[in-house]
Amino acid sequence: MSDSSQANDTKSIGKDLIGQLSGAVSGASDHSLGIVGSGASPPHPPTRCLRTCLNNDPGQIQARGCSWLRAAASGRLDAAGLHNARCPYGFHTAACPIRVNGNTAFLLAIDAPPEDHTPTGKPPAEDRYEQVLDELESLSGAFEKVGQLLDENEGLVDEVLRSYEQLNLIFDFTQQIISFTNADEIEKVLLRRLGRLLAAQTVLVVGSQNTYRCYDVSVGKLISDGDASVLTEQLTAELEALRKSRSISVHSSASAHIVIGPLVRLDDRVDMVLASRPPDGDEFTSGDLLLVESLLSFGGQIISNAESHERLRRMSLESTRALVAAIDKKDHYTSGHSERVGYLAKLIGQRMGVPADQLRVLEMSGLLHDVGKIGIPEGILLKPGKLTKEEFEIVRNHPRMGYEILTPIASFGEVLAGVLHHHENPDGSGYPDGLAGEQIPLFARILHVADVFDALTSTRSYRVAFSPEQACEILCKEAGTKLDGEVVAVFLEMIPGLHANPPEELAAIFSSEGTDTGLGGPALRAKEVSHGAG
Repeated sequence: MSDSSQANDTKSIGKDLIGQLSGAVSGASDHSLGIVGSGASPPHPPTRCLRTCLNNDPGQIQARGCSWLRAAASGRLDAAGLHNARCPYGFHTAACPIRVNGNTAFLLAIDAPPEDHTPTGKPPAEDRYEQVLDELESLSGAFEKVGQLLDENEGLVDEVLRSYEQLNLIFDFTQQIISFTNADEIEKVLLRRLGRLLAAQTVLVVGSQNTYRCYDVSVGKLISDGDASVLTEQLTAELEALRKSRSISVHSSASAHIVIGPLVRLDDRVDMVLASRPPDGDEFTSGDLLLVESLLSFGGQIISNAESHERLRRMSLESTRALVAAIDKKDHYTSGHSERVGYLAKLIGQRMGVPADQLRVLEMSGLLHDVGKIGIPEGILLKPGKLTKEEFEIVRNHPRMGYEILTPIASFGEVLAGVLHHHENPDGSGYPDGLAGEQIPLFARILHVADVFDALTSTRSYRVAFSPEQACEILCKEAGTKLDGEVVAVFLEMIPGLHANPPEELAAIFSSEGTDTGLGGPALRAKEVSHGAG
């Protein structure tokens, strides 16, 4: 709750108390109460003062009020001097100091003169003033209690608002990262949100190997990545202590205000997060520490889950590659073929706007597209020369066999369509189901182009490899009939860049012994496309 909100609450409560109690003091209807002073904003002078000298305007105290009313309003009134006293207009007065909003104010009691309300009335009895003063003391206690309750209420409201901010932040963070599977991207979103909520300039992540990642909150980017030796020796020692205790701390120096908290990742690894404000900025509060603790705890679990998912994905991919490598070794001429088709398919998919999570599926489909060849006799796979019609029919059955092999494996469900249909043709002349045009799944169309290109640029016992230029000419010729025209166009746009500046991964995949393609190594081994087996 803001100071202005609390002041408004005090004003309302004070006004109500004064209105209800003015006629209740000693049961006298001629009694009038008020509260003025620096703690009462705006002031509430007694009703008799308002009517007699202030023209019903409490803002006129300094201009029209008597000396003791002005003294009370400015906090300089000597309440002891008002014992059995009268104001300049002849009203009998009593006063008691109180604390409101942390400042001094005065409760005032005004008694009317007897009968005609003129200064000639007799003063009330001594015991009458004692009673009034006692009652004012009781009222002052009530007002101060109200102030304490307001302070407590302010703390509760702040706590509720802080909790709401944390829940809202976590909800927003969850909505942002719902489409992310990459732990680095999730970390970037997490730390950018944390930095902005804390009004921090930078957020620094110090890893367990004393490496760091520094994010500029204003632009939301990783601005540096390297060694954390730039940290002071004192702060580095504190980081290690906090890493072990997994606690949160604040650190202030002439250069910055810093809050430090642990980000626990997979395998119980602990990164330390430091959010900094400039030295002329506000210091971090206990509420800020609570926010850091909540968000880093929640974010750490999300990042750990993403890292675990990534680890399982890598294990799955590595196991698949091992399986494919074992299959490819049945035919040493096609060794590495599935790896190359998977990688080329992924590159095509990227240029066609396939989402990142589906690119993994596409690459996996390429790796597994020929898994059905495990059921084809080696005598047919390794036969020098063209295949007979019967042998070719056996080879044509490998997509169906691959589909049947993978179907019982739930995690391969998304790759089945690509494996089954990667030899379908747009004109309906393909196999196994004779699908045509848009009936053919997109991933199968992409795999077909990548498969044929690698087949054309691979050497067989019965044929030397086509050059990449010759292979591209054949792709262009077959576009729209045997190959999807859109996919071929994308692939042909992509090839010059790969030829001129192949990525390291591409160079590694395409640089095996005995290959010659110009796409990343001295050789791309391939087979004759007339086999149509990919």
